[in-house]
Amino acid sequence: FAVAMRLLLIQRVAVPRRSPRLAASAPAAIPPSPLTESILRKYAADRRASADHFPWLARVSPALCLSTELDGPGDNRIDIWRLKRGEESGAKLWLRSLRSGQVQHYEGERGA
Repeated sequence: FAVAMRLLLIQRVAVPRRSPRLAASAPAAIPPSPLTESILRKYAADRRASADHFPWLARVSPALCLSTELDGPGDNRIDIWRLKRGEESGAKLWLRSLRSGQVQHYEGERGA
């Protein structure tokens, strides 16, 4: 899945070159956020998704990425995944009980 994400990003940020001379001299332009909210929501909903990939996603798209946080007391702790815009936490997408392993997916508010 991570390979598919990387290929998708390469396609989204690839800039067509007119000549080999320009390709060697001009740096590739990278848009401010190559990841969209829709792509991140699909990733969070995939059972193969892992918070281990969040640092990579944040490097690729610091303006819009995913964050994780632990909440709750002792044995009742839960892992929460949220959309993150810059430094602001956004919509809750995913919640997992660390005790039971049960996962709940949330649609969350678009643009949140």
